Amino acid sequence: MSFDEPAIHDFRARTYPLRIYSGTDALIELPRELQRAGASRALILCGRSVRERTGLTQVIETLAGGRIVGIFSGISEGAPAECLEEAAAKAREVQADALIAVGAGSVIKGVRIVAMLLGENRSLLDMATVHRDDEPPMSRRLAAPKMPILNVLTSPTSAQNRGGSAARYRGSAHHLEFFDPKTRPRAVFWDTRALATAPATLARSTSFEVYWWALMCMGAVRTANPLVQASRRHAWELARLAYPKLGEADDAAARIDLCAAALLQNRDEEDGGRPWSCQLLARAAYASAVGVFNHYEGVTQSRGYAAFAPAMIRELGAAVPEVTRALGEALGLQLPADGGGADLAAQVAAQVARNFQAQGWRTDLHDCAIPVADAPRLLALALRNFNANHDRLLDRHREAMLTAITRTIAP
Repeated sequence: MSFDEPAIHDFRARTYPLRIYSGTDALIELPRELQRAGASRALILCGRSVRERTGLTQVIETLAGGRIVGIFSGISEGAPAECLEEAAAKAREVQADALIAVGAGSVIKGVRIVAMLLGENRSLLDMATVHRDDEPPMSRRLAAPKMPILNVLTSPTSAQNRGGSAARYRGSAHHLEFFDPKTRPRAVFWDTRALATAPATLARSTSFEVYWWALMCMGAVRTANPLVQASRRHAWELARLAYPKLGEADDAAARIDLCAAALLQNRDEEDGGRPWSCQLLARAAYASAVGVFNHYEGVTQSRGYAAFAPAMIRELGAAVPEVTRALGEALGLQLPADGGGADLAAQVAAQVARNFQAQGWRTDLHDCAIPVADAPRLLALALRNFNANHDRLLDRHREAMLTAITRTIAP
């Protein structure tokens, strides 16, 4: 598809109200946002490390001037269902009228589910997306009003202003998915001091998701509408320049640039781009990474992204040569105009692997002690991912995905 074909100009976009406060002392604006939301009994929700190893919650309490009624610091990696139910119970106990999420991906997405529990007064299973064999998954309608949410980021994350969420769950599904646009935050804070609380290793881990998505979306720029094209190009420009600077003596600007790249990825979605399912290779790698993340504790989503992307490009790249070529070109690979097929896929997969390795990431999971016999189970989990397989496209590529998963986990 070329730029002058009308399909890329047939689209719908939507804009949600959101205030962003960025830079030095950005958190000074938090009391005003609480007042604007009519909140006088806000509950802070975070992870244990933020509560115990930083003074950030105390800073927020001081700034809020009596509008904080408690702190719940039990949201752990992956936002397990049990801790979200505990958080909702805490919010009911203190009669909270607003939620302040302080953290990165797990906390930010988890607080949205807490708001759903409070607003809907239904169980997690009764609110979660329904997956049916050989049919598109069904996202349940959650119509009740939701409590105001303010997000204070400690690391860049695309979770910052979305309406969808996922939680780890001890059951056959291993994770539950939810969507409610009423849980989008009123405001997001990219405060320099708050972002500095994340150690460089943590910032590099969480920010790799932003970097990874920015790269993968470059595989589907030419077929996107004009608004999405702008978001994808600039998100990649910000991410590719900022990510290598994380961990330097003064990386404050890099962290904020990655926050901005993540926000552009969400605007991509609002402008009709569907970044989480923009192209086959991204879908397959993303769904596989999420499956491993939810099934095996200790394997981060970023680790899965780095491992599965080269493998899926190698196995599936020939099926989408234009996407594969665009990924290689985004990384500076010089490719012949008429090249394609398995050779193109192998070249681009190798280039992606070299790029990730240069950023400090392994491109396999051979050291994670994942049994090869679990590969079919991981494929089944991947095919149940709403964002990646809402239209069952991945079902057509089961064999290639299984091969890629097996090679990625096999020691």
